[in-house]
Amino acid sequence: MNNKFLYILLAIGLLFIGIWYLSPEKDSPPTFTNLSPTVQYVGDEECAACHAEIYNSYTRTGMGRSFYPSKDVHVIEDYSSPIEIYDKQKDYFYTAALIDGEHVQIEYRLDDSGNRTHELTRKADHIIGSGNHNRSYLSETNGFVTQLPLTWYEDKKKWDLSPGYHSTNMRFSRPIVEECMHCHNSFTSVTTASIDRFDSDLPQGIGCERCHGPGDLHIQQRIENVPIAGNVDKSIVNPKHLLFQEQIDVCQQCHLQGEVSVFRDGYRSTDFRPGMQLATIKSIFMDTRQDHSQFSIASHAERLADSKCFKKSKTMTCITCHDPHVSVYEVNDAYFNNTCYECHSNNSLSSNIHETNDNCVKCHMVQGGTSDIPHVNFTDHKIQINNHVPSPPDPTHIIRTKQTVELENYFPSGDPVDLGVAYVQYYETRHQDKVYLAKALEIFHKELTDQNNNGSGWYHFGRAHQLLGENDKAKKSYFTLLSQHPDHYLANGQMGKISLDNGDYSSAIAFYKKCIQMDNNDPLIWNNIGTAFLHSGDAHSALNAYSTAISLNPYNTSALNNRGELLLYHFNEQEAGKTDLLTCLTNDPNHILALHNLGNVSILENDLVLAEKYALRAIEVDNSFIPPYGTLSTVYQKTGRLDEAKSVLSEMLAIDPDNRDARKILDSLLD
Repeated sequence: MNNKFLYILLAIGLLFIGIWYLSPEKDSPPTFTNLSPTVQYVGDEECAACHAEIYNSYTRTGMGRSFYPSKDVHVIEDYSSPIEIYDKQKDYFYTAALIDGEHVQIEYRLDDSGNRTHELTRKADHIIGSGNHNRSYLSETNGFVTQLPLTWYEDKKKWDLSPGYHSTNMRFSRPIVEECMHCHNSFTSVTTASIDRFDSDLPQGIGCERCHGPGDLHIQQRIENVPIAGNVDKSIVNPKHLLFQEQIDVCQQCHLQGEVSVFRDGYRSTDFRPGMQLATIKSIFMDTRQDHSQFSIASHAERLADSKCFKKSKTMTCITCHDPHVSVYEVNDAYFNNTCYECHSNNSLSSNIHETNDNCVKCHMVQGGTSDIPHVNFTDHKIQINNHVPSPPDPTHIIRTKQTVELENYFPSGDPVDLGVAYVQYYETRHQDKVYLAKALEIFHKELTDQNNNGSGWYHFGRAHQLLGENDKAKKSYFTLLSQHPDHYLANGQMGKISLDNGDYSSAIAFYKKCIQMDNNDPLIWNNIGTAFLHSGDAHSALNAYSTAISLNPYNTSALNNRGELLLYHFNEQEAGKTDLLTCLTNDPNHILALHNLGNVSILENDLVLAEKYALRAIEVDNSFIPPYGTLSTVYQKTGRLDEAKSVLSEMLAIDPDNRDARKILDSLLD
């Protein structure tokens, strides 16, 4: 037998093994015709018309109750006891209330006498989470969706800061991005410019079409009585008829968490349709150094895949144990036990350990606290013989990791460029250690060439340089990307920011105008182009731009301060400017520019007591910020407190020794 023939046999053998692993079924799966991008989604009501029993059962599951309007919803929260949650790091108190059927959260600060010095109230428009374990609350303004600071933890019947807020309190501005919405709701789409602005009414919960694909074609064919060829209706996906990998990917689209997900260039979360392989849409990166004794709230798939049962079975999927149309709270222990007995007969189990009515799940799938969500009691989906119940984590210790991670793609077939993108995204969203940017740059230098048309890769290549302050190198990457994709929104926006920072205001305006042509609903772009207009001498265009930014997002503190400054100093509209600055400070009591500007307004109004208060507060926020020292010096001189004025000027010069104005004033006071 010659070597060539041996190689052919080996290749055939390997091909057979690969096919057998991906699809234990012998028969080829049907080709479902509703996978075409042209087939439209129709919504759950259309499904319920013919499948009422399944639909009614599904609406009682956690997935069916994953997202809904907050008003007049069944109240599971305890509003009767006093609620006061304190964030020591940020010095904010929070409370929650139910007012006229509306869920409301209030942020405040207290002075030494217990009086509220700051108060901000925000109403919840949506609730995310079934309430089986917790509920979080979302606010929507002009399509922008953000999270509120408090979450109700049903397992422990208590209020606390929302997940992640113990380490990074984003107050009322934490964006609900498309991928987050995608895994808690039916299909929604964001605008071109935004990560958290949704351009249509939000659905209410994960729907039928998330697992079965769009239903328009199926409905048409059933109305027209199109004959079904064979035993499978190919106009709608039934996951049980999919190959092994495609079947498990239906669940993995949301239940395979990892550390960071990177969508393939040109794809987004809504491009996945049941029957596709998830790896064609995105890469999911795991930390190779992770603690395998811990599990996260959405780690079902990778934990199951690490189980001996899964590895030995080759056919085991999520629906082996779960009927997705039935709530786990409506089935008894025997239901899951019988599933186990299909592989582990009673006769094969050790009689000295097992009894007939034992609860298999209780012993072999540990319940405990998760590594990322506090105050929950959750089931670990790694099936084990000897279980170690992890201690519930202290919520103050559930923080963004400080130990350097090593990322690895869960899907071996992924594009190597995705790993570089993952490190940049991890830096921006999880842990700002520059080692991740260095890792990313090393990958990009190796994998990206001028012929590589990977838009996401080139964008994050530029972003890594920009985050390191290497703007010239960042511009080269962005220009390479724009030469291939001139309408790349994010690259145009970043080029506008670099131009603005470099004082090239005409270029900044040009880049920002291009962004606005693509999507005119981005308050960040409108705020930045306003600043570019202002520095280029066009104050009226700047005013219009800032006003547009505020109309899109009335909580945009940067735009509020910028418009307030412009009205105050350029247009001499003191009251209008003051109103914007006070609104800015209401939304962010630590906004240092607004504090300083209000100190100046107070001097103009001859309220020197208030001017001193604003200046001292600004210095408390950042004692390296020079302008409020000047305000204090003016206040002290006007009130005859010359020694204090000298002291403040000396502090200013210690920070900025080259400050000629401070030196001149101090010298005059010393004479």
